[in-house]
Amino acid sequence: MIIIEGLDGTGKTTLVNDLLKKNYILVKQDFHHESHYHKYVNVIRSSHNHSVSDRSFISEMVYGKILANTTKLSEEEFDNLIKLYSEYKTRIIYLYASKDILLKRRKDDIQDREVIFHLYQKLMDEFERRLDYISSYMDVLAINTGENNREQVLSKIFK
Repeated sequence: MIIIEGLDGTGKTTLVNDLLKKNYILVKQDFHHESHYHKYVNVIRSSHNHSVSDRSFISEMVYGKILANTTKLSEEEFDNLIKLYSEYKTRIIYLYASKDILLKRRKDDIQDREVIFHLYQKLMDEFERRLDYISSYMDVLAINTGENNREQVLSKIFK
């Protein structure tokens, strides 16, 4: 399974759509009647080698902490999910770009622009802190989408 992570405007959905064209299967995350922890357990258990997810429990921890000062997962649940996803050979693709590039890409979305404008560095720092920890359990590939076009991003993933 591949999880695509990053701030709004980094190209996650575009990359997911490119992977779908290469016969990847989109992971459904619509387990409404379960805890967030069990939702993510079911996501990985129902995934395939060629599954792709647009965001995951990592975003829950990053955005929850920065935007709401609370998360829907405990640190223990987060650790358990990391270990479980690593057993399934999950790869994390972390997309990032400069603040200026993200503001240009999200120019028509006022809410996203406000979050990026005011919280860019805090979100980046939290993503990097979380992904640094995760990288000791599974493969994390960071790609700057401000410096790499779609074809270059895909090339790096399949290298």
